[in-house]
Amino acid sequence: MLLLRLAGTPRTLFEDPQLNLQYYANIGGNSNSRQKYNSHIHNSHSKNNMDIMIRRAHGLVERFKSRSDLMKIEPHPPGLLNGGPWDQLNQAIWDVFSSKAQKENTYECKINLWKNIFLYIRKCLNSYGLFMVGSTMSGFGLESSDIDMCLLTKPCTNDPRLDSLHHLNSIRHLLVKYGLTAEPELILAKVPILKFKDKETGFEIDLNCNNSVGIRNTHLLHCYAKLDWRVRPLVIVTKLWAQANHINDAKNMTISSYSWALMVIHYLQCGVTPPVLPCLHGLVPEKFNSDNENHSMDVQEEIASIKNFRSDNTLCLGELLVGFLQYYSVYNYNQFAISVRAGCRLPIDECRYMKAPKNDPHQWKYLCIEEPFDFTNTARSVFDPEIFKHIKDIITFSYQELARTKLLNNILPVNLNQSQR
Repeated sequence: MLLLRLAGTPRTLFEDPQLNLQYYANIGGNSNSRQKYNSHIHNSHSKNNMDIMIRRAHGLVERFKSRSDLMKIEPHPPGLLNGGPWDQLNQAIWDVFSSKAQKENTYECKINLWKNIFLYIRKCLNSYGLFMVGSTMSGFGLESSDIDMCLLTKPCTNDPRLDSLHHLNSIRHLLVKYGLTAEPELILAKVPILKFKDKETGFEIDLNCNNSVGIRNTHLLHCYAKLDWRVRPLVIVTKLWAQANHINDAKNMTISSYSWALMVIHYLQCGVTPPVLPCLHGLVPEKFNSDNENHSMDVQEEIASIKNFRSDNTLCLGELLVGFLQYYSVYNYNQFAISVRAGCRLPIDECRYMKAPKNDPHQWKYLCIEEPFDFTNTARSVFDPEIFKHIKDIITFSYQELARTKLLNNILPVNLNQSQR
């Protein structure tokens, strides 16, 4: 299981107070004996727990590294070039993908960093889990991508956000104390995030607490990335195009990388005929429709029933990228939400009034993208009408330019002034 997870001290017979009393009786029950016993048990438990954690961490690292081939990029995939008019664009997409996508060495370096953070956290927490989530694990990561991690802890109070702030603040002090980072920042958002930069590697880390939906959607995106060789380059080139055009940052009221990935997957589900991708919620409901929180999930699990999936769609990378831009240049954003879970367009009101703990009807505004597991709007950051119009303009002009020239560099970034002439 690809679980970046930790457990606390294992329960032993000496944790049972009745057995402890019996032990005291056997050794005479005097106070000196009890003190020696307590000291012995405490030291033994601490040492055993530390040994177990270190062994577990090293075991998980080896398991992760054995899967580094998931990040492997074939130099010349079958079907990339066919001698047709799209070959130049196909090759350009593949070259950018090959250059910018997360490499095996980077992936392994991030796994080592996870291990270090995992083991440091034991200095301030006794029982916790730590998952690496997001694009690092899904296959949609860039060489420059941040690392997303999710800390799982047991509730301390009736206020989950207060618990998160408490744990993240403890870790923040710990990181500074041991010199792992200089200026960690605790962001007091609805879902608090501890942002810090590892001094040794330079990687940026975003750590949340108990936002376990990220574990499930990492698993989902990983499965989609594995279904067809065209998915990873399309998602990664879309992210790079969005970055080049400054429409890839939720903090600036544009669209997060996660939302762009969902948009690409949705397009490949229902924007082309026949579809490139199926709807996994429908195809493997026992894996993706369960309401149970699985805190031991393998986010890179291989699902046997979809291992041999083959799409009947034969469109090349260039055709699919142009089709993606065209699809969203004419999309009816006023009426329909984008849903990977349903594999179709959903009426916005159906999403707005979905009964779900984290769903808020007021978050469904201009761009509506359903989170496949908690039914929130992943694009709720897009709430300014002018910025939304700018995003749509970028999409439209990128489509027109790429369809006209088939030159990828012409949209990295797109020249809006030239496109409007």
